[in-house]
Amino acid sequence: MKTKKLITILVLIMILAIAVGTYNISLSKFKLSDQNTSYLGGLNWSRSLDKSLLQAQQENKPVAMYFWAVWCQYCAKFQTDTLGNPQVKKLLEEDFITVAMDLDVDKYVSYGSYSYSGYPPPKVLFLDPSGKELAGIYGAQDAAYFISVATKVRDQVRSK
Repeated sequence: MKTKKLITILVLIMILAIAVGTYNISLSKFKLSDQNTSYLGGLNWSRSLDKSLLQAQQENKPVAMYFWAVWCQYCAKFQTDTLGNPQVKKLLEEDFITVAMDLDVDKYVSYGSYSYSGYPPPKVLFLDPSGKELAGIYGAQDAAYFISVATKVRDQVRSK
């Protein structure tokens, strides 16, 4: 019986290998990040906090800084359910400067100026254009909660 299962598995692997070769399937098209941008939750996130803060000052917008990790199952859920929500996406695209920090790559920020300890990812910090922390969302919160916090931050920065 074990031999039959092994043969079946090997045949399936061979079929998959042929299919990949035939259809030229490439995972390189499915990027999470490149040198300047992270592509998370259907949004483009800068990978430079300095550039994001400069843009925020020029446009008088708050910054949404998203801490995430590729291995984080809660980040995947948050990106799909919360960041992928049309209202959240619209709010972030129109009213915020977005920057994402990969906890495994961007340690100089992740563990520097904006300390990331005590909470598993995901985490979103909302900053004013000067970089002062105004609010935070910890964990894979739902879209309604995200919108309520983000709207308060946006209105606070607009009123200045």
